[in-house]
Amino acid sequence: MSRMIFFRRLLLLSVAAWLVWRIVAVGLSAHYMESPQATPDAASKALAWNPRQPVALYRRGLALREQDPDAAATLLARAYTENPTDVRPLVALARLSQTQDDQERSEALLATALRLAPADPRVHQQAAEYWVARGDIEAALRHWSSVLEIDPARKDSLFPTLLRIAEDPRTRLALQPFATAPASWWASFFAEVAAKARETETIRILYALRKDSPQEPVTDEERKAFVERMMVSGHVAEAYVDWVGGLDRQQRQALGLLYNGGFELEPLNWGFGWRIRSRPQALVDRGTTFGVEGDQALRLIFRRYEGHFAGIAQSLFLDPGRYQLTGRVRTDSLECAGGIRWSVQCMLPEDRELGASERFLGANQWRGFAFEFAVPEACALQELRLVSAGERTFERRISGSAWFDRFAIRKLAGGADAPDVDEPDADESDADERPLAGDG
Repeated sequence: MSRMIFFRRLLLLSVAAWLVWRIVAVGLSAHYMESPQATPDAASKALAWNPRQPVALYRRGLALREQDPDAAATLLARAYTENPTDVRPLVALARLSQTQDDQERSEALLATALRLAPADPRVHQQAAEYWVARGDIEAALRHWSSVLEIDPARKDSLFPTLLRIAEDPRTRLALQPFATAPASWWASFFAEVAAKARETETIRILYALRKDSPQEPVTDEERKAFVERMMVSGHVAEAYVDWVGGLDRQQRQALGLLYNGGFELEPLNWGFGWRIRSRPQALVDRGTTFGVEGDQALRLIFRRYEGHFAGIAQSLFLDPGRYQLTGRVRTDSLECAGGIRWSVQCMLPEDRELGASERFLGANQWRGFAFEFAVPEACALQELRLVSAGERTFERRISGSAWFDRFAIRKLAGGADAPDVDEPDADESDADERPLAGDG
């Protein structure tokens, strides 16, 4: 009886030892495959501990595809058998069958993998690579689209590939289905193409495909990306026409040589509208106060602002010639040694000043101001901007506020006298007739 108990205990200990060894073997095998420092022969080491380790079988099969396709196929099939939830071995078998000119089996394996894991971005990525190897860019794009739909974070790795497709005249039309019926990733991709494409023709063609879509109109984001790229590339007329095409009826009523000169509409912050950059020390917005013509005026509030100020600007599309800008201004305890002023700059082909207003500072009631500037023949794009007038650091420290309203630009006839600046209203105080403190 004691001998039987001894053998039973020995058997239990043997089984326990085998189980411990098995757990250790399986654990070490998995460790070899999961370690970030895995060496090229990690799969072989893992299989030495556990011949059924599925990831090791898969990677070993991948490694043998060129030198021993038959052994590779066996290993990949075993990898799938050991873990049917991982369909990557099926995709690898599909690629292997493709190299062996067995296209029917290849496509069947790929279809099976996609049916079993339709929401796995890795499978769609591998499927895309499969179709690239087959020379079918359209099929590859469908799977890349699925990858981006499932996992938008993969755009950083995929957008460069899609950009190359867009830039190649032989392949860019493969993107037409995604322009006709834009997927969730299209807007971000279009913006990247607009920013990074080597040739403007690339973004121009994609934009034309979008505009031809009978299903969905061009979005504001796409129009903005297109217009901004055309502007910086020197196609200013094309940019302006498309910008105008995106304005609604009310916005078109504010068109002129200067858009929305009365600040009645919200700033667009793109194209040829007002661009406003506000911050806590230099608040730029619209508001109402006494003397405003209309409902709104531009308001600036400086709270001990330091540094060069350039928080509001508007791009202009003016023909060569002489112009006059007029406007109205009111300052309220605007303390700044250098003052602030409006400047018209030529932006293309180079940045240089074409004209500037007087400096504004101090405290004054509403009054008119004006200045002239000339646009040379070679200047394709201009910009009106409000800037710090001082050059030295202490001249650019600003506190107080200023209001601007009723801006307009008019072209001057050759040789004609410039139109007079508007006179102060009769009911305004005598302070309106005084020049602004510190005018230069």
